[in-house]
Amino acid sequence: MSVRTDLLKGLQNYAIFVPQLTRPVLRVLIQVSVHYIESRVCAPEILDLAITKLSQTGFEIPENFRELFSVILQVMQLFLRTPKGSVREEDLRECLKQLNFTDECIGDFSKVLLNYRESLTLNYCDVKSMRSPPKRLQWCINISLMDSGIERIAQPIIVLHIMMQSGEYKTFEIPITMFHRLRYFVAYLLREFHMIESRQKSRK
Repeated sequence: MSVRTDLLKGLQNYAIFVPQLTRPVLRVLIQVSVHYIESRVCAPEILDLAITKLSQTGFEIPENFRELFSVILQVMQLFLRTPKGSVREEDLRECLKQLNFTDECIGDFSKVLLNYRESLTLNYCDVKSMRSPPKRLQWCINISLMDSGIERIAQPIIVLHIMMQSGEYKTFEIPITMFHRLRYFVAYLLREFHMIESRQKSRK
């Protein structure tokens, strides 16, 4: 099953965070992932909403909440790209198990993916077609001093400046750990593209 291979390959570095996932947190992450799939709202904004919602309900927010959001969102997006009926429920459950999901989280997550696939796929395709690639992207490192002692420096923040096709600029701040993961997935995608091109050339 290719989706299983792709998931395990792309998310193996995130598997160490998955045991932090509880059912209440999973349900909130599924909601914000669906909201992201069905809208143009950027991830930082909906993550703030998710954290606020969990805080108000009294649930503990996992230390690696953003990494868990990446896991849930990527699983959903990859699943929605596959042809309908190509992923069996038992294969999906086994894949989630290998990513360290608990049995109760596997049950909830697989039900959402399988039972609501049709509506999610339609919304995913519609919104995907509305999103246009950025025209230009720049980044810089923002380092803030915690006090006058230069030896005490706060955690660096990566600032992304993105110029959209419309000429509008958007600015995002992300932790340096998330920036490294972004670089990893860009490199991973480029490698996959290279492998596809190599296979096509070998067939000629």
